[in-house]
Amino acid sequence: MPYPVKETLSDNDELKFPVRKVFLIATLMASMAGYINSAMLIEFGIPVSQMTGVASHLSDSAVHLELGDFLTSLMILFGFLGGALLSGLLIGKAQFKTTANYGHALLINSTLLASAAIFSFIHSEISLLLSAVACGLQNALVASYRGLQLRTTHMTGTVTDIGVHLALKLKTGTPWPWQANLLLVLLVSFLIGGALGIFAYRSFPNWSLLIPSSITALLGLLYLKVYYQKQ
Repeated sequence: MPYPVKETLSDNDELKFPVRKVFLIATLMASMAGYINSAMLIEFGIPVSQMTGVASHLSDSAVHLELGDFLTSLMILFGFLGGALLSGLLIGKAQFKTTANYGHALLINSTLLASAAIFSFIHSEISLLLSAVACGLQNALVASYRGLQLRTTHMTGTVTDIGVHLALKLKTGTPWPWQANLLLVLLVSFLIGGALGIFAYRSFPNWSLLIPSSITALLGLLYLKVYYQKQ
């Protein structure tokens, strides 16, 4: 979040730190999250990439004593939590430092999405569970960057932080920072990914999750190739 500012980058710092790479990763991850969330929302009527809506579903189903819906929402919640837990076990407190486990996590994510696509052929709610695990894993992979909180699977905090940056700009004339541009990229990418997810699901519903699965697998393999070449 932009408050309090934990760290700022000078021009020289930006040359040393892969800011452009983070913009690219943010674009890919946020667009895939929006894509997955839209596809699952159309098929099952419940989100998998952000837990605010899931929590509301939990409350609603509990009040109306709808056990099936309650268990489905609970499954998604714990799936997302499990994905974040898995990311923590693989990455720990690393803030985008070089480690082979990023590549391994991306390959696991790809496998989860491919498996979710398979279960979608029989309209199984296991597809929801696997997609939620994948989103939780992805969201925690790049959870923070130079003091900036990054959330690629949901936009509530992102929109809030953009608003704070706007307030600082209007109130104090603070220069518009690159961190705010990164937040805008996350938001726009999520929206575009969501639109693509709707189009893809309507065009080839049961195969739609194979697209983000393939992209994630490619990213994981490329990452591992570059990583081991540098060793």
